[in-house]
Amino acid sequence: MTGPLTLTLCLTHQCNLRCRYCYAGRKYHSTMSRATLERAVDIALDEAQRLGRHLDISFFGGEPLLEWELLQYGWQYATQKATNNKLRLRFGLTTNGTLLSQEKSAWLIERDFLIGLSLDGSPAMHNTNRCYANGCGSHAQASRALKQLLQYPSARFQIICVVDPHNHQHLCEGVRWLHRHKVGTIGLNFDYWSAWSDAQFDSLAHHMQLLADQVLASYRAGTPWQVECFADKIRSYIAQPQHSCKRCQLGERELAVSVDGHFFPCSRLVGVGDDPAITFGDVHTGINRARQQFIIATRGNATPECRLCALRYRCINSCGCSNFASSGAINQVSPFLCNLQQLIIRLADTMAETLYAERNPAFMQQFYG
Repeated sequence: MTGPLTLTLCLTHQCNLRCRYCYAGRKYHSTMSRATLERAVDIALDEAQRLGRHLDISFFGGEPLLEWELLQYGWQYATQKATNNKLRLRFGLTTNGTLLSQEKSAWLIERDFLIGLSLDGSPAMHNTNRCYANGCGSHAQASRALKQLLQYPSARFQIICVVDPHNHQHLCEGVRWLHRHKVGTIGLNFDYWSAWSDAQFDSLAHHMQLLADQVLASYRAGTPWQVECFADKIRSYIAQPQHSCKRCQLGERELAVSVDGHFFPCSRLVGVGDDPAITFGDVHTGINRARQQFIIATRGNATPECRLCALRYRCINSCGCSNFASSGAINQVSPFLCNLQQLIIRLADTMAETLYAERNPAFMQQFYG
């Protein structure tokens, strides 16, 4: 079966936090209307049927829990329409967790939502960036939300841990905190929107080395830290490299809808505004197929140096939104992205070679079954 089509509904531009690295755009009181939501769902359902895919619907913001009633209405409307069309649906939510009450958690889990919880590890790492308007950190509220989710064995959730120029020095303690609180696989979202200086990148490389050393030690202790960026690169080495790179589906498998109904090819790009170079239609006029096909044809990697790189199949150089964030173009790789990917691959390979040579039981079981 082909993968899903994802509809991302940006319910509001408002947020109760003022995170310094937020890529979702300026925070102001603007809410998606029910008519816009309905039209977006209708178009996405038609598109999913046309493509022969099932549909994932994700609620995004700003902070979508500020529009709890609209979120519930969106779930109800989409569920009813999909039942009529006999189309399979799954739902998701990205939240900072500060408004995630026990009642809301139960409602979401009962409906099998995949919850993306923004939580940057330890208090020191998290509170560096994820603050309220008055400057107070939000770690206590976000970690409370995590504890609520952990009470439900059936809860589906993932942690969104952002690493940026200002908090990366807390990386090891942040990952240790997440591992200790049993979040499972730890995904690190590196901030491609920020302008990393050479000194900041050198510092990041130092702390990534320290993290790799601690991950290696955790395997030897029999309690491995599951850090996704390292695991992905190890799998890309074990697999046939020419087939192992995760391919970007920018403009093809996602309809991200802004508050006012414009279509974007990825939820991470909605904050750039209604840029005609990125948008491809709206809920009123429908999908602009010419614009959509142009984005699909343009995405990828047109950077000449990458064609000669031995690591090109193990790198995210074709990710359109990461490229746009770091270079301003969906097909141009920035020096930061290139250097970071080489760093992660080098650290992952050194770790894997060491653990393989030792025939470490946890490592062999995880990667070789």
